Amino acid sequence: MKKTLLLVLISCFVGSYMGIAQKDVATLYFKDGKKLTGFAKLINGDQVKFKKSKSDKAEKFHFDNLEQVVINDKEKASTYIYLETRKGYFNVVRELEIGTVNLYVLEQTGYSSPMFVGGANGQMNMMHGNYYDIKNLYVSKGVNGEVTHLGSNQLFSKNFKNAASDYFADCPELVAKIQNKEYRKKHVKDIVHFYNLKCKGQHVVLTKQSKTP
Repeated sequence: MKKTLLLVLISCFVGSYMGIAQKDVATLYFKDGKKLTGFAKLINGDQVKFKKSKSDKAEKFHFDNLEQVVINDKEKASTYIYLETRKGYFNVVRELEIGTVNLYVLEQTGYSSPMFVGGANGQMNMMHGNYYDIKNLYVSKGVNGEVTHLGSNQLFSKNFKNAASDYFADCPELVAKIQNKEYRKKHVKDIVHFYNLKCKGQHVVLTKQSKTP
């Protein structure tokens, strides 16, 4: 019994240690096909500070040269891209839902983080429980669809029910849920997930897929 208990404790310790170690891992995917794996955090609004190991000197990379950055800073890996949120203006955003409709949250960077992993402290400021502040959310339809900033759209921010019903008009089942207030403004992520799962999303094969480290 003592040996069994000891083995269980050792397994739990190793599992926890491996989980912590894996949480620090980040992968940078460059537009020229190069890939780097190590540790990273977002800085200065449009750059990544990267180390191959924690003892190495950090390098800085601009998102102009990056296809995406994947960081294990949550329960599952977070993917960050450089999105043209309006013509000629780019922001680093994190992918929340990818499908026929894509949902992104604006990243607040340049903060001081106690761990060299990136994202966690800044993201917490944009969340209220399990919900995201609509002013930080962007949506687009299709791989190269027009990007809509929900926070700057007066219809979405002031008359969400009608605006969302119009945007998802090709999915009557979802529109009904929005109209009867089963889904409200705070449920944007759930709305997009429902659309991709139950409406057009299951019939479309995307040409762009998120990579995993």
